[in-house]
Amino acid sequence: MAKLTQCKTCGTQIATSAKNCPSCGAKNSSGQKKFLKRFLPIFIFFIIIVAIASSTSDTGTSTNANSDNNETTEKVTTTIPAEYEGDCGISVSAEMYANIINYPELSISITNKTNKTIKAIKFFIVPYDVYGDEITSWATQQYLYTDTSIAAGKSNKISYQLIEQSVETVDLYVYSVYFADGTEWGNKDATKSSIVKYGVPFEVDGES
Repeated sequence: MAKLTQCKTCGTQIATSAKNCPSCGAKNSSGQKKFLKRFLPIFIFFIIIVAIASSTSDTGTSTNANSDNNETTEKVTTTIPAEYEGDCGISVSAEMYANIINYPELSISITNKTNKTIKAIKFFIVPYDVYGDEITSWATQQYLYTDTSIAAGKSNKISYQLIEQSVETVDLYVYSVYFADGTEWGNKDATKSSIVKYGVPFEVDGES
């Protein structure tokens, strides 16, 4: 038998599950309370789930932001090794061309900008073919060296014939300048990654 309650408006006995009084049409407050009692926990559970999801999303955004800030800080705080600080002491102009036997040749003009005699210089090149792809064959020359002295304020020109005939152009870096007084700018034993990162790049005109 259905449970009964009294209509708050007209006093008629009605079922507690009824939404409206069949006599006067008034809303059954008992029915509304039953509805709320049944569905309120579900509604509260849904609100909690949404809140947790929102909190997780904010945490992820915060983590990404902190990660970006850390990366920026690392880039800002990266320091140049002491041996590569300051001016390398030379100015360079370079040109690539095909020599008389149709092999690529690199000509480098060097000016000593210091007040000391230069005893040796080490260059590094990254060679590329006509397609712009880096050449890495066994015949590839990358470390170039000269021990021709250059007095303070003077210039000298050096040419290097490359063995790999497919070289079209090169990236040129200086990574060691050794002076007559025993001092050195750069590092004569530097690795390729250090040279490309800290060495001084110079433009190369022309092509072979």
